[in-house]
Amino acid sequence: MVLRIIFVLFFLIFSSNLYSKEPEKKQFELNTVPIKHYNFSNVHKDAQMWSAMYIASNNKIYIGLCTHGDAANVYEFDIANERMRHLADLTVLLNERGKGIWTNGKIHVQMQELDGYVYFGSFCEDNGPPVIDARSYEGPYWFRIDMDTGDVEKLSRMNSFWGLLGQCLDKERRLIYGLAEDGHLYRYSIDENTTIDLGRVDNWDICRTIFMDDKGNVYGSYPPGKIWKYDVQQERIFDLEFLQLPVLLQSRTMANPMLDRRAQWRVIEWDPVDKLAYGIVGGTNNLFKYDVDAGREGQINVLSQLCAPQYRKGDPFKVPHATLAMTLSQPERKIYYVPVISGDFDYGAVQLDVAGKEKFSENISQGDMPPLSFMISFNLKSNIRTDIGLLQAEDGRYAYGLGGAETDSQGRIWFVGAFEEPNQDYVVRHINGKYPYSMGLGCFDPSDY
Repeated sequence: MVLRIIFVLFFLIFSSNLYSKEPEKKQFELNTVPIKHYNFSNVHKDAQMWSAMYIASNNKIYIGLCTHGDAANVYEFDIANERMRHLADLTVLLNERGKGIWTNGKIHVQMQELDGYVYFGSFCEDNGPPVIDARSYEGPYWFRIDMDTGDVEKLSRMNSFWGLLGQCLDKERRLIYGLAEDGHLYRYSIDENTTIDLGRVDNWDICRTIFMDDKGNVYGSYPPGKIWKYDVQQERIFDLEFLQLPVLLQSRTMANPMLDRRAQWRVIEWDPVDKLAYGIVGGTNNLFKYDVDAGREGQINVLSQLCAPQYRKGDPFKVPHATLAMTLSQPERKIYYVPVISGDFDYGAVQLDVAGKEKFSENISQGDMPPLSFMISFNLKSNIRTDIGLLQAEDGRYAYGLGGAETDSQGRIWFVGAFEEPNQDYVVRHINGKYPYSMGLGCFDPSDY
């Protein structure tokens, strides 16, 4: 299996230099990067993860995993002791389990910390069989994790149905903003434990991450390559009419012409040092910086293309969709990003070909290549992009599609997603029906590289 992967990659992968200052190489050398790997649970057997991880000030990582059609689970990982602990099943906490109703089976937001608690909002999205009426869903909630005890507490209900995809926290005003699947921006008051609907920001596919600048303004993206802003002083939502993300505006196929989530940002993070936002475009995997204070609406500049190397000079529509595994390492002043080398972002559940007649992974490897994760870094000081390599644990297993990444105080890169799983006790599903995987936590230490 591994020899087959190496053989295919050796001939298919080449490096390029579209944007960065790194000298172009004639041939890409396949590297594997050693990482640490930690299992979650062989009891709950969660199948997906989207954004929901946070490295708290107590040196513990809080993680939300989920399974479409089942439950969302909250975990705590103690970095010092390398100990994983299951904290809560949201369907149990909310007394939803076993009732034959749609449930809070997903956590899709980047968590935040305030006053000894880690806050997050929940989500449903198909967490119930089609034969069950979706109106049975009792709605999403706000939650917080007590960092001292690990207790997960249910707070107030957000609304009657629409859960969160993006979240950010205003520590000064003690407010949480959440972008929900109905295209509305919600604001939660921590002190009052109440939620206000601030209005619609999107009529199409909702972006998966939002960010807040140093003034408390909130920003999000919507297709085709546009940006909205919630102005905290005016308490109004604005569409930024003259600002454009570097996206491909054409439809991907005449068989199904549409705007899709490739024409917006996939993941974005505010940098308090440069006072800029750094983000990844969903389709091309372009890294860009967004200066919110430049001019009337801000200024966007492309820095580099961070997709896997073999796609950089080819058809841009064949680039696998961007992952959520991006993090800014403050100690190094580097962006770390982990795309996949084949397939797409949804753990094998979503295919690039709309008509469903063939899988993209089969086009490049006759179906013999799993969606391996490939780490890339971009140095914000030198503007140099570095291809680091495939992520491989000490026991030989590879990292597959990843759903989130964070940097700890020592500069180590932590990420969560699917990992190759040789132990049948931990296998949750098979990507593309072939590759057994389980959800895992990984760690890359740049000092060892």
